[in-house]
Amino acid sequence: MYSNVRKAQGLSQSHDLLRLEDPPASQKGSAHEESFPSSVNPSSPVYQPDQQVTLQVGEQRFTTTADTLTRGSHYFEKMLSGRWPREAQEDGSYFVDADGSLFKYVLQYLRHNVFPIHYDRVKGHDFGFYAALLEQARFFGVENLEKWLKNKSYLEVVRTEYHARQLDSVYSVKDRLRSDVEVEYHPAWTTKRVYVCPRRITFHRGNPDACGRACKNAQGDADDEYVKEMELDILAIEKKTVFVQELCFDGSVNS
Repeated sequence: MYSNVRKAQGLSQSHDLLRLEDPPASQKGSAHEESFPSSVNPSSPVYQPDQQVTLQVGEQRFTTTADTLTRGSHYFEKMLSGRWPREAQEDGSYFVDADGSLFKYVLQYLRHNVFPIHYDRVKGHDFGFYAALLEQARFFGVENLEKWLKNKSYLEVVRTEYHARQLDSVYSVKDRLRSDVEVEYHPAWTTKRVYVCPRRITFHRGNPDACGRACKNAQGDADDEYVKEMELDILAIEKKTVFVQELCFDGSVNS
């Protein structure tokens, strides 16, 4: 998938492989403004697939292989094929005027076909990061990553599940939770009617069925007795963060 840009007289073999001309004026500008070919299949490649390539992206340097760069990026597919000539720097690396701090996520995707997730349990998704990375994906012509970010598919990767339950008492409050679970407790005081045993037996309190014949005889013809008491009700809202790991892998690409 590469073309031969071998120079004639006076150039060493290593320079034959690395040196590329400056792009014509019609090709200058951001990469996503160009119309990239869907495939490049020249007969004489500039780089062998496993050949090392060093890039300086902004202020940061990256070392990888031609195969990694060209397997999903139209930008590098064209640059390394010779169709878009670029001049190597004195140390043999190629300078790319882009954000190196974001390019590392582009390179990570090209290496492993894994989409990036920037999520904080308190702050949520980092939408600023996704927007900036989307522009980098467009610049480098990484179509699958661009599509994944544009469609906001990352929202399906991290999900939140809620469960509500009524606690019987304060003793039902959990003091140990998994790291992916948060619980909010909402207490409220309510008034309830409590049954009083005619014989004032404590463990009969609140339960008329606990009273037997002796209690009924002590009650006689009087109505059941109730008193009003304050009771603490606790509603527990459980929030669980679910990470669907398999959605981070690009299944449309064979590693």
